[in-house]
Amino acid sequence: RATPRVMMRSSSVLLAALPGALAFFGKKAAPLPPPTRVEMLFVLLAKLGVPEATQVPMLVAVGTIVVFFLLLVAAAGGGPGGGGGLSLIKSFMGQESKRGIKVNDWIGDYNALHGAGEGQYDKDDKAGVEERNSMYAKMVNAYYELATLFYEWGWGQSFHFAQKKLNETFGESIRRHEYYLASQLEVKPDMKVLDVGCGIGGPYRNIARFTGCDITGITLNEYQVKRANELNKAGGLGAQVRSVQCDFMKMEPFQDNSFDAVYAIEATCHAPVRQGVYGEILRVLKPGAVFACYEWCLTDKYDTHNALHRKIKKAIEEGDGLPDMARPQEVVGALKDVGFEVLHTRDMALDDNFEGESWYLPLMPSFKPWTQRFQFTQIGMFMTKNMLWVMETVWLAPKGTYKVQQMLQQGGIGCSQGGSTGTFTPMFLCVCRKPLK
Repeated sequence: RATPRVMMRSSSVLLAALPGALAFFGKKAAPLPPPTRVEMLFVLLAKLGVPEATQVPMLVAVGTIVVFFLLLVAAAGGGPGGGGGLSLIKSFMGQESKRGIKVNDWIGDYNALHGAGEGQYDKDDKAGVEERNSMYAKMVNAYYELATLFYEWGWGQSFHFAQKKLNETFGESIRRHEYYLASQLEVKPDMKVLDVGCGIGGPYRNIARFTGCDITGITLNEYQVKRANELNKAGGLGAQVRSVQCDFMKMEPFQDNSFDAVYAIEATCHAPVRQGVYGEILRVLKPGAVFACYEWCLTDKYDTHNALHRKIKKAIEEGDGLPDMARPQEVVGALKDVGFEVLHTRDMALDDNFEGESWYLPLMPSFKPWTQRFQFTQIGMFMTKNMLWVMETVWLAPKGTYKVQQMLQQGGIGCSQGGSTGTFTPMFLCVCRKPLK
């Protein structure tokens, strides 16, 4: 029985004999055409040891899955924030070429800081924490250089969680969560506000539209600054909001007593020492003004002697670019250490949410393939990993893309397990005031 591969070889033999036959009859032989991409692909499969009889079926199966995957993400986006998967890959490849980063090298260096794959969650990770604290700027910058495009595609422009109330959409819950924090600051149109760790500016654009205030956002990552300011201009907010590249441990661009209010949404957890970032916030805040934040914290249910709890903690730290995580009392203690008057604290994940959805539900497995929750199923994880690997192999995505996706996926799984076990919260609310004297 002739397979397509045997037929191709027979054709090659005839083509090889054609020049001699033409010369025999006194005609000049035409040059042989270069091998096609299809022929090169068959040669590659043969070198990889794939049997001839399975080459075509395998390519058909892989091609079908790739087309299905691309159509799915192109049409539906990656998650509740929407977005096109094709634009994600295009942007990721452009980011690598224009910004001179090597995705595979960067994710390798990042994983090395976390001892990825070494089971560190089940060991004393004191040395690893100290190294991550000392190199936090490099680690956080590398993390967001790799993760930002995935976040925007899969989650939207606001990189944070929110409890979803009854009959709310995902976007409405995100904005309500932001507006509630702004209400703690009593923001007014003539106020100058600072967003510490602003990402690509989703929260500050929403708050600026809602309140009319002037907002400056700071982030360590240059790509996030450029992307945020592009979105600011596109949204007609270029004169009202802006992003500045700045290390929140050293806010050198800003003088003392510069801002009428300061907030941070799930950002100061990246600080190696909480007192460092809180001290800088206190310095730039005007006397009598308010600082409010949502902090990532381990709850009182977290047990350091529980192997599952340690695994969850490690997955969150590795998947979300954190040096180490703190408990609520450590956060409150750090705020008081630098001189803040703490007005109010509470874990908003424990607030009554009648017939609503928990903040971690978008990270839980679901067999609905048009949602980002599908990737957290065993089938989804297998498909996503292998599709990205195939896309890397055929140069549709930069090498290392699937490693980045795996890192973020593990962080999502850690967060969902932390939420379901009650050992982790991303919304420990702190409201503080800078004393008048």
